[in-house]
Amino acid sequence: MSGEPRILVVDDDASVREALRDLLSGEGYAVVTADDGQDALDRLGSMDPPCLILLDLRMPRIDGWEFLARRDGPGKKTPVVLLSGMAFIRDAPGVADFLAKPIRPDKLLDCVRRFCKR
Repeated sequence: MSGEPRILVVDDDASVREALRDLLSGEGYAVVTADDGQDALDRLGSMDPPCLILLDLRMPRIDGWEFLARRDGPGKKTPVVLLSGMAFIRDAPGVADFLAKPIRPDKLLDCVRRFCKR
């Protein structure tokens, strides 16, 4: 993870995390994964802020909404893109964008490129 832009992927579904990691790594991004909001908070506390956080909403322990409410420090300014099976989410404070699942790789990469300059 030398100079590549870093992305934090937060999703409780291991297959989703793996697919996103493989896609983004193949495009030259460094990817850190977390399996729920608590894991993501722990990782943010021990790393330099990523350029983007891809965040699932429905997760055990700490869901996406609680993660947004509890994150602080340097990671609080990192843009967050919600990933959800819901078709649309209104009034999501602290959220930069939204992608509906299943996630289309072209839409994801367009979104990532907007936030993670190379």
